[in-house]
Amino acid sequence: MGRTLPTIVQTLHQEEDLWKDFRRALRKEDQDVLDGLWRFARRHAAPLSMASRPVPMEGIMMAMLLGLATRVRELEKQLEIKR
Repeated sequence: MGRTLPTIVQTLHQEEDLWKDFRRALRKEDQDVLDGLWRFARRHAAPLSMASRPVPMEGIMMAMLLGLATRVRELEKQLEIKR
């Protein structure tokens, strides 16, 4: 039997682990921001698994960007309501 590929959740954990030294070097407030980006990526695990990019970090970054763009849109809507 052949080897099975890791799941996207396993890949996410592996990639996040590879960035742990970078995270450790950040200031506390920046660590919190980075943790939020990883949460965005984990939230989009199902679409990431469908993308099956040859370089997993490409999809992870896209999921992070999508999470940020969604948050910006939510904040813009809140500002429109207040005006």
